[in-house]
Amino acid sequence: MNETPEAATPAKPVPPSTQQESSIELAAPAAGLIYSAQAAPAPVLSRASLRIGYEPGVMPGKWFTRWHERYGRTAPLAEIPLREGAGLEALTTALSTPNSTSGEARFEPLAHMAIMRAAAQETPDKDRYHSIRLYEEVPVVVLPKDHVLTVLDEVPLGEMAEEFLLHEPEEFPAWGEASQQWRQQNPRFLPQIPTHADAIELVAAGVGLYITPMSVARLHHRKDLTYRPVPDAEPYPVHLVWPRTPAAPTPDTVQGEKDDEFEVLIQDFIGIVRGRTASSNRGSETAQARRTRIAGERAKTTAKSRAANARREARHQKTAASRTGGTSRRKAAAGSKPGRNGRRTGKRR
Repeated sequence: MNETPEAATPAKPVPPSTQQESSIELAAPAAGLIYSAQAAPAPVLSRASLRIGYEPGVMPGKWFTRWHERYGRTAPLAEIPLREGAGLEALTTALSTPNSTSGEARFEPLAHMAIMRAAAQETPDKDRYHSIRLYEEVPVVVLPKDHVLTVLDEVPLGEMAEEFLLHEPEEFPAWGEASQQWRQQNPRFLPQIPTHADAIELVAAGVGLYITPMSVARLHHRKDLTYRPVPDAEPYPVHLVWPRTPAAPTPDTVQGEKDDEFEVLIQDFIGIVRGRTASSNRGSETAQARRTRIAGERAKTTAKSRAANARREARHQKTAASRTGGTSRRKAAAGSKPGRNGRRTGKRR
């Protein structure tokens, strides 16, 4: 996959003034994909130059923080908490309701990019979506605190051969093979489990055990439950996904230039998740802008160092003065003490 270099300042960001903030109304399908409507109000979404959705439990905080530090003033970013398995749908669902009086308008998705678990839904179509594997999550089994398997630091799938898992055997073939005889002797009905939260509730009710990413187990933590890593289960990959032909937030005077500017925002965020620093030579920042930014950062660092040195010198002077004063007082006290013959010791004048 080809990518444009990341930069410290995106060139010609999408101006928020072009957003029709006053008339936006969040579409019902889009509202249904958001985990918490209060966390992503419609005006905030409309002002953002770039909208990125993320599924429950994933950890995009460091990348969002870096974006806000580098580009927050010129290209606002909207962080959209999505419901489970809604990553791809957020990329294809319209943000707002159509406005018949606005004329022709480009499709504006709820999210331009999504951070999602590929294992939680169908693998993104490579012909339609770009995908970057960000990291892998450790699989754990959620079980009651008083369960016998809690004596183990890790619980292999073979150790759960006589346990009822809230999964189909095809999801974990090693467990399905090891537990085949036990399941035939103890047939049980697997209930419908819409979300991870529902599965955790079933574990608490004593229905069975549940294997899930560690971040999800922590997100839905309960005092009566715990979890243990499953070493021989496949990890859960987390991907950054976006359409191959993303729609720019709003139409502009020259659509080609608009698409290029929006593509810069996409590639700048890709650069952040790939670990490029603010001083990277790759990206949309001009050489002059880079020199100006670096000079400003150096000036700030120098000022901080000088202030710290001044404070350190002041403390040293205070300590030295205190020691000098203490020595003088001790000498004066020693000189005023009477000698053996009753006379005071000290210099004769």
